[in-house]
Amino acid sequence: MGDNPSTPIEAGPGPDVRCVHVEDCGACPLMTQSYEAQRAAKFEQLRRAIDRYDIEPREALTPVPMAASITGYRRRAKLVVARDRNGEIAVGLYRRNDNQHVVDIPHCQVLSPALMELVAEIRELANELPDELACLLEPAVDGRGVFTGLDARELNPPTEIESAEVEHSVLLTLILAAERAKPVEELREAARALRRRLPMISGLAVSLRYGSRQQSSSEFVALSGETEAKDALGPGYQLVSHTSFLHVHRRQATELYELLATAVGNGVSSEPLKVLDLYGGTGAIALTLAQQGFHATLVESYPPAAALASRAAQAQRLPVEVVTGDVASVTRALAAAGSKFDVVVANPPRRGLSAAAREAIAALGPGRLVYVACDLNNLSRDLDHLKRLGYGVNRLLPLDMLPLTEEIEVLAVLEQGPLPVPGLLYEGDDLVALDKPPHEPVQDQPEYPGSLVARASRHTDGGEWITVLKIEAGTSGVCLFARHQDAAEQWSAALAKTGRLVYLAATRGVTPAKGAITRELRGEDGVRPARTRYRRLAIGGGHSILRVVPEKRHVHQIRRHMAAIGHPVLGDARYGHAPTNRYFEEKHGLDRSFLHLVRIEVDHPTTGRRLLIEAPLPADLRAALVRASDESVLRFLESKKALGGAPARQRSGPPSVPFSERSPLSVADVEPDSGYPSQRGAPSSLRSTGALELDDAPRTVRGELLTPDEE
Repeated sequence: MGDNPSTPIEAGPGPDVRCVHVEDCGACPLMTQSYEAQRAAKFEQLRRAIDRYDIEPREALTPVPMAASITGYRRRAKLVVARDRNGEIAVGLYRRNDNQHVVDIPHCQVLSPALMELVAEIRELANELPDELACLLEPAVDGRGVFTGLDARELNPPTEIESAEVEHSVLLTLILAAERAKPVEELREAARALRRRLPMISGLAVSLRYGSRQQSSSEFVALSGETEAKDALGPGYQLVSHTSFLHVHRRQATELYELLATAVGNGVSSEPLKVLDLYGGTGAIALTLAQQGFHATLVESYPPAAALASRAAQAQRLPVEVVTGDVASVTRALAAAGSKFDVVVANPPRRGLSAAAREAIAALGPGRLVYVACDLNNLSRDLDHLKRLGYGVNRLLPLDMLPLTEEIEVLAVLEQGPLPVPGLLYEGDDLVALDKPPHEPVQDQPEYPGSLVARASRHTDGGEWITVLKIEAGTSGVCLFARHQDAAEQWSAALAKTGRLVYLAATRGVTPAKGAITRELRGEDGVRPARTRYRRLAIGGGHSILRVVPEKRHVHQIRRHMAAIGHPVLGDARYGHAPTNRYFEEKHGLDRSFLHLVRIEVDHPTTGRRLLIEAPLPADLRAALVRASDESVLRFLESKKALGGAPARQRSGPPSVPFSERSPLSVADVEPDSGYPSQRGAPSSLRSTGALELDDAPRTVRGELLTPDEE
């Protein structure tokens, strides 16, 4: 049993695959192009993603190779069940740009023949519903029925257990509306009847979905047959359950594992290598490496998946140790214990590596990191951080794991190397301004593997590197250092007297157009008055992009003040809104506070001239802004010079002249004699579209004392 055989594709001017469902279905958005054009488009996606972060692999990028097959390859189907306009059962996917109506796909070009056969049988049974199967297969329509969808996984049993009677092994999960589901014993009896009719189903389960406007949840129940099954993996197998992650393109997955094994073992040592496999799942990677003589330690946070990997390794007597736990915590503990690994392999979910995981890997200090990614933006974000942690990109190997779609998988090979030079924004006789990136403290801290000063002192003679203005590890932007103590005292006094800090922040929800937050803050040094002014520059994705100016500079002042008025900074783990933060990390790759010190204005303590230092908005925040809204918001802010990036410069004139009113960050205009916002200066494509909303209504918010208990 195997994939549908295919022949090499002769790319031509038109599509190489034609499907009668393509106009309505939308699941294969690139199908209308030639395969050559599809691969070129995916390569361009990769190039744009790494260019945003100025990532330059040591080896040149190569074109996306042709997939082993581009039709009949999907061995996992997640389909929706409904009735069409004619009252017939539709088993398929939602229509393009429409999550209400389902397209029946009896002639799908990408599902494997085994799954096509299974879906056709279920469709026929649902249309001519036997009484014994009604509790499983009656579609949920108009307050009746329970059947809303299915999730099927086709497995290849290892050769030694393949049965002549059953050509295909499918683990099938039916999605049922829990409120109308029959008792479990009745469901079990129906499940046994369905398996007698469809012997290709080796295991049948249901996912009972509870839905309401307030919340939704599900309950998984195994009904009949196997709850886990063997799936061929090289000369051995892995164990797969109804809920296991499974690469849907078997032959491309095999290619990925072969490339990965080569990358792990290439030139590191002639002895058996110790490999740490992070986000190991059911063990496909660790088991493959163990089959080739590597010693693997697998780390997986989901206990059922880790248990499957452990049992498969023990049964096949493969050198795989399985550890269940959070990837960052386990890796950090291994580093603290002095464990040594030659290579770390990471295959995280779409959201990528967490910042804590990246730092833990660097603390562990492997010679090589092999990273498998399916989201190019999150991969680029992670590679940018890993470079500052001492891991440069050697190669990027793209793979077309899902032909006819826009998805692309990339295998990145990273090697230990020198730390990069920090970005220099300004350098004077006694003052240095550096561009501090995210996830890096200014000075050495025990919980971080490095710091901005540690990197800078390797490349630049900065004197004593005395911090004049310190910003938090999760915040990016301008950071000031003095070369000696006398200069530090002078510049600190100048900042206190004439300094103005301008931040760019994105906050939850739509704030008033502008405001001043006056709220005392309690800290270790007692209670202090604090005032923060803000102005809304734009709205993107239902949230606000603000210019924020703290009049007093206290620890966490902006984050605490914005949270106090109900508009916390997006991504703020301490004071923010946890569900919104999770959404932005999962969907938009924002893994830290959206807070950037874009500009410092201060009078030079000796010359009295006004010094303006700006730091451009970093790529991770630019990417999150675009993904949460669109390019037009970013272009608008750029056109208003709100994102920093101008070189450090000096302005003539008396030091007492305020610069705030002429700051290029003031982008909102007001029409004369009008209480409505003006969009003068905005791109014509944005005017009167509602993509941006600017206004100038004043507002001041005062609140009670914010105590540590409220943190």
